[in-house]
Amino acid sequence: MATRVEWAERVERWERSGLSAEKFARREGYKPKQLYWWRWKLRAEGSSQPSPSSSTEGPRFLPVHVVADTSAVATEPIEIALPNGRVVRVRPGFDPATLERVLLLAAEETPC
Repeated sequence: MATRVEWAERVERWERSGLSAEKFARREGYKPKQLYWWRWKLRAEGSSQPSPSSSTEGPRFLPVHVVADTSAVATEPIEIALPNGRVVRVRPGFDPATLERVLLLAAEETPC
């Protein structure tokens, strides 16, 4: 028969595992009810650390360094075919404001 210390270790391993009581207990060879009961018992006695989800601490954040995604950078010109039959070729590194003006002019029905 497992001791109180062994059950405290089991409950701690279960909480760290992220598994449901059913999956964890089945894997370890005992019943989920036993896990629930021992977790309740240990917490009632104040001898088990609360699980991270029930902690009173706020969420913990890790620093993140955002880098530009260079995988989608075009190295070849692109072509934009307009409904009026005109085609605009755009090279990498274009100016978006200029492209917008060119597209507006090219989309007009009147000849340039």
